[in-house]
Amino acid sequence: MIGLYKGVQSRILQNNPRAFFVPCSAHSLNLVLRNSAKSSTKAITFFGYLGRIYNLFSASTHRWDIFKSHCNLYIVKQWSETRWESRINSVKAIRFQVKNIMHALSEILETSDDPITKSEALSLLNEVGSFEFLLSLIIWYELLTEVNIVSKNFQNPNTQLDVSTNMLKGLIVFLEKYRDNGFEKAMETANQLAISIEIKPTFNEVRYRKKKRCFSYESVDETLQDPQQNFRTQYFLVILDSAIIKLKITPDDEIRKHCQDLQIILTDGEDKDIDAVDLFEELLILREMVDNNMTTSQTLKLVKNSLGSFSNVEVALRILLTIPIASAGAERSFSKLKLIKNFLRNSLSQFKLAGLALIAIESEIGDSLSLENILDTFAAQKARKKMF
Repeated sequence: MIGLYKGVQSRILQNNPRAFFVPCSAHSLNLVLRNSAKSSTKAITFFGYLGRIYNLFSASTHRWDIFKSHCNLYIVKQWSETRWESRINSVKAIRFQVKNIMHALSEILETSDDPITKSEALSLLNEVGSFEFLLSLIIWYELLTEVNIVSKNFQNPNTQLDVSTNMLKGLIVFLEKYRDNGFEKAMETANQLAISIEIKPTFNEVRYRKKKRCFSYESVDETLQDPQQNFRTQYFLVILDSAIIKLKITPDDEIRKHCQDLQIILTDGEDKDIDAVDLFEELLILREMVDNNMTTSQTLKLVKNSLGSFSNVEVALRILLTIPIASAGAERSFSKLKLIKNFLRNSLSQFKLAGLALIAIESEIGDSLSLENILDTFAAQKARKKMF
């Protein structure tokens, strides 16, 4: 899709150099969270344990039956690297069934004869039974739930730019407030959960390694000896600060730079759709005329009624209202090809493959068609009758 040389983007730009490539906003939000999770070693380890829990139960039908005998509310699922909705399902299954999963791990530990399986079950049982793991469950479930609401809105083909922008601003406000007050609330919830499943609500004491100084003038790095403060500083604040910084809105002092970039994109040889200097000057006047409650469509109507005073802004707004917010629908259509052209249909021609893909993409229209009429039409066209 985004290949600069052989992808769909390059083929479209060959036909129209002024075409816009729009990265999927929902996928970009997923990448922000993925990078934020990778900024903390404890976060990476936490999701690693979630994957190990799923692998342990799903690797054997006998172990899966043990899991189902203890857990009947949710099923553990494997999370994906890019689709963060899969991660919330993985976290949710353990968040509300911690005690049941611990019982299932204990049964596997007692009944299994395989030493590797027993070792894996014991390791996961010790980790799931730790207060730090419970606190991580609470934090990630609350974060992923809010993010998933915004991500779902981005994937809706009928979503509007103004609504998506306000929802993204609301997500940033939630993250900032959660950074200030969320840790204490998560601690209270984790304490209640730990008491309910008979786990001590305390952090494990960790012996911190002291680094040797090679020279006398080197300063000593002070480490937090309190495990709770260390968890908050090295884990909680790290992932939230990373997500907030990546989601921050561009300041006003970069408007001129963006105007110049837009002019470059909309330039083909000597032809250009807008002028960067004029666009910047028009924006300075227009932002004083526009109310904060006005939508982008209302702003475009105001610009049209100004009798050509904001010609560059009008072109920019028309483009802004035309390009899609997300390309989730197009990506789903391409994902359908994996289901259509499988091993058994590997010899399909391009014509048949395009037809099947069209039927799969436009499934709503396909469901409304009458199969009997289609068969009658097909039979009439293919009838080989000799008239005497």
